[in-house]
This record gives sequence, structure tokens and C-alpha cells, in this order.
Amino acid sequence: MPPTGHMGTRRLLAVNAMWLGQGAHWPPITFQLVPVAAFMIAGGSADLLIGHVSAAGNLFALIAPILAGWLSDRTSTRWGRRRPWIVAGTAINLLGLGLLAVAGSPLTLAFAYMLVQLTFNLAGGAYAAVIPDVVPAADRGRASGLLGMMNALGAVVGLAAVTATLAVFHETRTGVVIGYAAVAVVLLATTVVTVIAVDEPAITTRHDALRISPAALLPGFAAIVATACWLALLLVPLGSLWMAVGIVAGAAALVAAFTALREPAIRGFFVAFRNGDFFWTFATRALVMMGIATIQPFLAIYFRDVIKADHPGTLAGLWGLALLAGAIIPAVIGGHLSDRLGRRKPFVYVAGALQGLVASVLLFGLIKSLFVIFALGVVFGVGYGLYVAVDWALACDVLPDREHSSGRDMGLWHIAFTLPPALAPAIFAPILHAFNEPGHELLGLATGNSLGFRLVFAGAVVWFILGTAFVSRIRAVK
Repeated sequence: MPPTGHMGTRRLLAVNAMWLGQGAHWPPITFQLVPVAAFMIAGGSADLLIGHVSAAGNLFALIAPILAGWLSDRTSTRWGRRRPWIVAGTAINLLGLGLLAVAGSPLTLAFAYMLVQLTFNLAGGAYAAVIPDVVPAADRGRASGLLGMMNALGAVVGLAAVTATLAVFHETRTGVVIGYAAVAVVLLATTVVTVIAVDEPAITTRHDALRISPAALLPGFAAIVATACWLALLLVPLGSLWMAVGIVAGAAALVAAFTALREPAIRGFFVAFRNGDFFWTFATRALVMMGIATIQPFLAIYFRDVIKADHPGTLAGLWGLALLAGAIIPAVIGGHLSDRLGRRKPFVYVAGALQGLVASVLLFGLIKSLFVIFALGVVFGVGYGLYVAVDWALACDVLPDREHSSGRDMGLWHIAFTLPPALAPAIFAPILHAFNEPGHELLGLATGNSLGFRLVFAGAVVWFILGTAFVSRIRAVK
């Protein structure tokens, strides 16, 4: 049964504590630690390495939340159905962070990043269902606002710790190792708090055993082939074979998609997308996250190539802190106001407008003034804070079947968070590298003069506009 009554602020904070740890996890890794490692490993081709590693790892971020949500719905232990997945995923994730810290080659870096993405999102996919499981409907806006606050505070903690580390030890292997250690300590401590605080309700419903016909093995096999070819394209020097491997990857992906749609058990897994409000909520979040993921991985490259900074990783971390300085208050106030006003959409409209404005200024100006860039970071943060204040509550409001399949459906919705970081770097890293390289002509455009950055920021503007516009299609929420 859905939880009723009200939940105290202290309990809500404890339930949301793991969001602080998760917030401390990815910002310093994507803003600073992976770019610094890429600079050490690949030098002038760091943008391509960042794109390849991000795209390869984030593919597992796409798969894991679906599995974790679905499997946790069907898990029954004395510790509940979500907590075992949270604990196991976090434990292996900590090992992956250690491997990332010492990675010294492109393949090692990519493997460690894939392991971290897989296990982080196994834990996160199960954790995503905790709020609809344990938080009463009347408190979901407040819970979403606290979620945004904890996530933003975590990012402040993670970015501040890693930025201070890189300032002291510089952008060296020692700095990278200590930076990852700081991230691991915060994640471990907050996960322990949440696991203790989450009092999962007794499960009164049982799921039928999953029956898959032998024909369903074909889409699974095709998906494995497509994934293997995709990883090979990203990580292995294929020479003249790259086109053949790409064709096989595309064909296998099409076979997997079309044959999966013929299998009732698999169609049933994605049934939530038949609900129009759930679909448009998913689309809105995916597009906003695409805008963020199009900018975030390349900020350190921007500071290195456009501003000519000596310590681009450190500056990228400071920009992230400026963003979060603008985000924290709107994240807290926005969630509370959305409950009081009974409205979610206006917050998303304002958020998309502010984030798109910042991307537009960067597109047309390629700003070199650090003061202006950091001021834009604060404005971007205000928009980001308003968005995260309500997006979790928005998802909880439109779940098609909260009692029977909240874990599965929140896992599906979580794809809107994990898919964009896989797609955006894969799309824009080659564009950035090719169009920034001077002395060529591509698609009728003379390359060089930071043209690649203009195209990246233009892509971000498009995503923000679409993500903001599609909120109007959600009917069940004002």
C-alpha cells in the first residue's frame, strides 16, 4: 500500500542522505578526475578519450537501473527489497573507484569507468524507488526538494574536496588518487545513513514468474552483439574494419529492437511508456539531461583550449562549485513551493530558460573572462536547482502503477538520467575534435577558431528548448 500520513524532516533527510553521497560522486569525476587522467594519458586527444570513455561507461548506466529496479521489485529479504541492491552495488562501486584512481591506459580507464557506472547505477536504480515506497504523497514535493538539496550539497562537498586536493597536489597521479579516496569516503558514509534510515514497508503483493519464450533469446543475443560492437568502436583501434563493425552494430541493434517488440514479456516490461504523462515526463528529463551532458564533460577542455588555463581541471571544479552555489537555495525552496502551490511545470519552464540562456551566451560569445564565465555558472545553477527541485516529484506524480511496479518504472524513468551522458559525449566529442582542428573544411565550414565549441553549445541550446517545451504535454500535473 502507498505510505500515508506525514514524514518528519529528520527522517526525510536521513532517507535522502545517500543522494548527498551520489552528488559527491559524479561531478568531481566528470568535471575533474576523468579529464585530468585523460590529459595525462592522451594529451592533445584528451577530448576524444573523454568522449569514448564516457560513452562506453554510460552504456552500462543505461542498462543497470532497469535491471536494478525490476529485480528489486522481485526481491524479498529480511532487509527489504531495495537495500540489498543498494549495499551490494555501492560496495563494488568503491572497488571500481580504486581502479579508476590508478588507471594509466585508455583501456584500463574505460574498464574502470564501466565498472563504476554499472555498480553505481545498480545501487541507484534500487534507490530511485525508495521515495515512492516510503514517502507519503503529501510529502513528495518536500522530499524532491530535499533530494535536490542533498544532491547539490554532495556535489559541493565532492567538488570542494577534489578541487582542494588538486590545488595542493596539482593535477598529478597523487592528486587523482586522493581525490577518488575523498569521493569514496563520502559515498560510503552517506549510504550507511540511508540504509539504516529506510524502513521499507512489508510487501503484500507477489509478482508472477517471468516467462520468456525461446524466441526472446534472439533480442538478448542481438543486444549483446550490438553492445560488444559499440564498445569495440569506442575503445579498440579497428583500422579499416571500423565501418564493418559499425554496420554489424547497427544491424544487431535493429534486430534486438524489432524482435523484442514481438515478445509479450519484454513489451510488458516497458508498458509504462504507454502512459502519455509518464512518456512526456521521461522525454522532458532526458532532453534537459542531454543539455547538461553536452556541456559538462568538455568544460576542462574549454578552460584548456579557449582560456589557455594552466590548471583546467581545477577551474572546471570551481565552475561546478559556482553552479552549485546558485542551485542549492532554488532546489530547497522550489520543492516546498511546488507542494504549496500544487504546481510543478512553471519551475521546469524557468529552469529550461535559464540553462538555455547560458548555453546561448557561450555559443555566441565563447567567453574568455573568468568572471563572466563563473557568473554564468551561478545563473546556470539557479536553473538547475529549480529543475531538480521538482523533477523527482513530477516522476512520482505520474507513475502508472505505484503499488506493483514502482521499482521497474522508476528504473525506466532513471534511464532519462543515465542515457544522455552516454549519447552526448559519443555524439559531440568527435564533432568537438574535428571542428576545433584548424586547417580543414568540413560540411562547408572552415575548421579551427574553436568552432567545435560553438557546435557543442548550439546542441545544448536545442536540448534545453525541447526539454522545456515538452513539459506542456504532461496533463496530470499543473
